[in-house]
Amino acid sequence: MKNVTFSHWLVAEMEARKLNQSDLARAVRVNQAAISRLVSGKAQPSPDTLNALARVFELPPIVVFRAAGLLPPDPDVDEEIEQIIHEVEKLPKADQEEVLAFIRMKRNLREKGNK
Repeated sequence: MKNVTFSHWLVAEMEARKLNQSDLARAVRVNQAAISRLVSGKAQPSPDTLNALARVFELPPIVVFRAAGLLPPDPDVDEEIEQIIHEVEKLPKADQEEVLAFIRMKRNLREKGNK
């Protein structure tokens, strides 16, 4: 997410989820005017709003805080990996172990295919 304003990022996330401003406002529990100001770039989100957006978008909060410019970008971090970790953390321990076994199986298959 290089050189993307928060408002552009927000619009892209809304479009990806087929949410309009009213839908997002209800989900985030703010008024539609507040979302409109964020979309237009006329306002900056509060930490509470960013946490609510992370919940609604099902993203790790760190991704949303980076998008808002409140945390510096980390070139060593892959956002997809962060999202995978975020989702796996929500699973029960037994399911986490199953996901790990699947990842290891996929890696082993790839390694065998590259030999």
